[in-house]
Amino acid sequence: MNKALIPVEMTLASNIALRYSCLKSKVLKIGLQPIHIEEPDNKAHSSETGWIRKSWESGLKQAGMEQVRRILQNEELDCFIMPQPIIKVGDREDLLLQELRIGDYELFIEGELSNFNTGEFRKKLRSKLYRKMPCPVLVVKNIIKSDRVAMVVDSRTDLEALIPQFCALLQEKKIDFDLCVYSLDEFSQELQPEDIIQKATKILAENGLTPQRSFTLLTAPEKAALSLQEYGMIASAVDRNSTRKSPLIEVLARVSCPLLLCWTYTAGRA
Repeated sequence: MNKALIPVEMTLASNIALRYSCLKSKVLKIGLQPIHIEEPDNKAHSSETGWIRKSWESGLKQAGMEQVRRILQNEELDCFIMPQPIIKVGDREDLLLQELRIGDYELFIEGELSNFNTGEFRKKLRSKLYRKMPCPVLVVKNIIKSDRVAMVVDSRTDLEALIPQFCALLQEKKIDFDLCVYSLDEFSQELQPEDIIQKATKILAENGLTPQRSFTLLTAPEKAALSLQEYGMIASAVDRNSTRKSPLIEVLARVSCPLLLCWTYTAGRA
C-alpha cells in the first residue's frame, strides 16, 4: 500500500479531498496519513521562547488533534487511515515539504475548490511546495464518482517520466482509462499525434497498461476542458524546469475534475 499525505482542516476543500481520496483509495492503492498544521499568528505569544512558547505550541497541537479526530469521526470514511494524525505548528509549506521528504510518501493530496482563474493555478504550480515536492500530487477540485480516467499529454510531455509514475500508483491494471494527445495548434511534421500515441502506448504496455481508446484533442483550452469534464480523474505531467506558458497547463487549470500531476524535468537539467 502506498502512503499518501493529506492535510485535514475545517474547510470544504479539505472535506472534498478526504471523501474523494477514500473513493479512489482502492484504485490508487493508498493509505491516508492525515496531517494538520497550525500556522503561528502575529501575537506576542507566537514569538516567545522557552516554556511560554512550548506551552502555547502544546495547546495548539492539542486543539489541532481534537479537531482532526472530530473531522475524521464525523466523515465516517471507508478507507484505510493511519491511526495517528500528524500535528505540527509552523509554516505550512515548510512543514509539509519536511514531512513529505522524511516520510517517504508516494502521493500528496489536497483539495482545491474549482476556480477557473488560470493565473491562480499557475501560481500554485510555482509555489515552493509544488516546485520541491518529491512525489506526485492529487489536486481534488470536485467529487466526481466516475471511474473513467484520462491521461492527457502534449508534444512536450516526458512520457518516460510520466507513465511509470502513473502506473506505480494504480492497484487495478485493468482500469478504464483513455489516452488523449492535446494541442492548441497543428503539430509540426516531426511530432504528429499518431507518433505520440504510438510511443505512449508502447511505454504503457511495458508498464502493464493499455488505454481503452486514444484520441487527439485539437482546440482551445476552454473547449478542451469541457470535452474532458466526463472524466473522474485526469493524469498529466508538469515540467518543473519550463517557464513557458503552456496551453496544456491552461487546460488543466480549467477542468473541474481531480488532477493527478506527476513532475518531470526538461532534459539536461536537474
